[in-house]
Amino acid sequence: MTDVGTAHSRVLVVGMDGLRHDRLARSPSHAPVLHALMATGAHGTSLLPYGEADGQAENGPSTSMAYTDSGPGWSSVLTGVWPDRHGVTGNDFAGADYARYPDFLSRAVTTRPGLRTAAAVSWPELVRRGVLGAAIGRRVHYDGESDGYDTADRLVARTAAHWLTEDDPDAVFVHFGATDEAGHAAGPLSPAYDHALRAQDTHLGRLLSAIDARRSDPGRADEHWTVLVTTDHGHLDTGGHGGDTRAEREVFVIVAEPGGPGGTRLDTPRLIDIAPTVLDRLGIPVDPVWGLRGRPLPRPTAPTPEWS
Repeated sequence: MTDVGTAHSRVLVVGMDGLRHDRLARSPSHAPVLHALMATGAHGTSLLPYGEADGQAENGPSTSMAYTDSGPGWSSVLTGVWPDRHGVTGNDFAGADYARYPDFLSRAVTTRPGLRTAAAVSWPELVRRGVLGAAIGRRVHYDGESDGYDTADRLVARTAAHWLTEDDPDAVFVHFGATDEAGHAAGPLSPAYDHALRAQDTHLGRLLSAIDARRSDPGRADEHWTVLVTTDHGHLDTGGHGGDTRAEREVFVIVAEPGGPGGTRLDTPRLIDIAPTVLDRLGIPVDPVWGLRGRPLPRPTAPTPEWS
C-alpha cells in the first residue's frame, strides 16, 4: 500500500452482486447485519436507466442500451458515470474507457498519493478487465467463476478483514458474488439464494467487527468510517438478468456513518452516486473536468448509534 492518507476519514464500500432489494428487505432474520446497518444508517432504491433517449433517462443520460449486467453495473458504481460515458454496455467490456473514467480508488490515490487503497473481489473480471486500476495499492481477486463464489467470497472476506485489522487502509472496495451465482442457478426466491444472502451478511458482519475493533484502539478511536453497501442489478423471479424489467433494474444503496439519525430514507440513490460519495468522505473535491455524473449522498446531521 501507499503512505498514510487523509487523517481519520475512512471508507468501506461493499458490493453484493445481483442482490434484489425486496429479498433483502423482507425479513431481518435473512440478513441481520444488513438490517442493523439500515436501521442505524440510511438507505434507498432507484432504477437503473435502460436505453432511454438522449438525456431522458430516469436516473441519468442514455445508457446506449446497456444490459442490466455486472460489467455495466460495477463500472457505473466504481467510475461515477453511466455506460454512455464509461463505455461498458455488457460483460464483454467492449468500448471501456477507464483511462478517462477510472474507478474511485484510482481517482483518490492519483489525486492524493498518500492514501492507502485496497480492493478484494470474487469476480476476477473486475481486475482483469481494468475496472479496478493498477494505481490501487492492493488488488486481490479470487475466481468465483472457477472455484465457486461461496469459496471465493470467504477468501475475499478473510483478506479484507485482515487489511482492516492489521493494516491501515483509507478506502477499501469489496465484492461478493454468491447471491448472483445463486440467482442464476435457482432464482432469487430459492433457499439457495437465501443461503447466499446469509453468507454475505455474515461476511459483512466480520468486516464491521474489524472496524469496531479499530475504534477500541486508543490510536484509532477517532477514525471516522463511512460504510456503503450496494448491488449492480437485480434478478428475474426465475433467475437471470440483462433486460429492462423492474426486478432487473432496481438497485439499492445503504450508507452508515457516525453523526446521523438511524433508519432514514435516501431519495433515489443511484449507482453513480457511490464514487463521488467516497471522494467526498475522503475530503477530495470533485473536479468538474472529471465529468462525474453522480452526486455525493447527503451527510448525516444528528447522532446515531454504532451499527454493531
